[in-house]
Amino acid sequence: MDISFRHIIFSCIACTTVLGATAITPAEVSKAVSLARESPKNRTLNRNAGDALKDAGQFKDAISYYLKADNSGNLGAAECYFYLYEYDKADEYLDKYLEKRSKAEESRDNKFSYGDGSETADWTDDLRKRIDLGRSMLDRVEKIEIVDSINVPAESFYKFFKLAKSAGSFGDEMEIEKVVKAETLKQSGIVSLWSPVFTTETGDDMIWYGSAENGNSKMFESSRLTDGSWDKPVALFDYAGIFGDNNGSWVSYPFLMSDGVTLYFAADGDNSLGELDIFISRRDNDGFLQPSNIGMPYNSPYNDYLYAIDEENKLGWWATDRNQLKDSVTIYTFIPQELRVNYPTDTPNLTDYAMVKSIAMTQDGDTDYDVIRARIASISNDKGENGSTNFVFGLPGGRIITSMNQLSNNRAAMAMKEYLNTKDSYEKMKADLVKLRQAYARRDKSAGNRILSLEKDLEVKKAEMLRLKNRVVKLEQK
Repeated sequence: MDISFRHIIFSCIACTTVLGATAITPAEVSKAVSLARESPKNRTLNRNAGDALKDAGQFKDAISYYLKADNSGNLGAAECYFYLYEYDKADEYLDKYLEKRSKAEESRDNKFSYGDGSETADWTDDLRKRIDLGRSMLDRVEKIEIVDSINVPAESFYKFFKLAKSAGSFGDEMEIEKVVKAETLKQSGIVSLWSPVFTTETGDDMIWYGSAENGNSKMFESSRLTDGSWDKPVALFDYAGIFGDNNGSWVSYPFLMSDGVTLYFAADGDNSLGELDIFISRRDNDGFLQPSNIGMPYNSPYNDYLYAIDEENKLGWWATDRNQLKDSVTIYTFIPQELRVNYPTDTPNLTDYAMVKSIAMTQDGDTDYDVIRARIASISNDKGENGSTNFVFGLPGGRIITSMNQLSNNRAAMAMKEYLNTKDSYEKMKADLVKLRQAYARRDKSAGNRILSLEKDLEVKKAEMLRLKNRVVKLEQK
């Protein structure tokens, strides 16, 4: 991400910033660094090396090159210190940059935007807000015990949340297509549906989100009526509706606690430290209240997607891409507290706890974590890829297929395999579409035609999925 925070697939479609890691290769980084070393007084080459190292997430190394660059190197250094949670240093170098900022640099900085890019602002103002937000978060890092972590495929990470039935479940966007008519989606201005969909324990309530043509998303709730049909979905909120401003565009990844009141979700905007941060809101008679950022260690300068509490098993789960693993998300499991307890602000290595530099440093000597891990492994999760099933496929009459060996004949199994492969391809294409829209929002107008082409390809792929799904049903019912 040349000038943007690191996205993973299905998050903030059209927001842009000036931080982050792009898909830069080690060879490109090595070349940029070599050129700078060959000409150590060349400010442009030093800035290029700093940019390459920053894009690769090597922030400490990047700073040494930025400090030998032109004035824009001060901005690069400020961004790197932000990622290192060294907020005083980030402020210092941002001030240095602004003292010498040229008209051309100011013009470039003022092209920062969220959403469809129709409203722009000064990136340095936004960076300052993030620095201040990070500093305030560092004063209240929650003290939690992290049990374990796993790195899982980004496109299906929510399937690895192994929750007790009482906590609800996560599914893909096709769950919504089963209960909401296409015409209703059109009337609501929704052109794309996104995973995951959250379903409560009873299966009678779903919270989900979709996006409009401009990339902004909106959250909805669907409820099943007593006769088994589904009522018209209720629009819960979009970004402006719950935050009270237009400084963000994306609300996503819902999880509703069993009390039916407490909602966790992810959002972008100037209330977030990174692209997506996790927020908490509560429902009253008039809707959901102004949300609060849940802070560190859950949130970071990267994408922090999904947060869930399993009260029955006394376990918490959250997903993040802070570890910058290609096409992967890290899921942490932890022991939630009934009342929040923060680390004292003078705790040695406080930033290590905030960053989750080490799981072991969060653990005490009195807890048998092997027992907890064994309990996690024993949790049944029908939609989990680590659980006892591989997929969930509904047949007419209510029969559910969750593994190949449940199919009655080889032809149905072959058709199922083809359907699942096509579905995986569809998910990857959706991920590519997100990236193209992000590029377009960063003023890469060459992405426009590719977006239109990929949207058409998605419709074809979706029709192919439906054909294959119907073939599985037909072959299984023979």
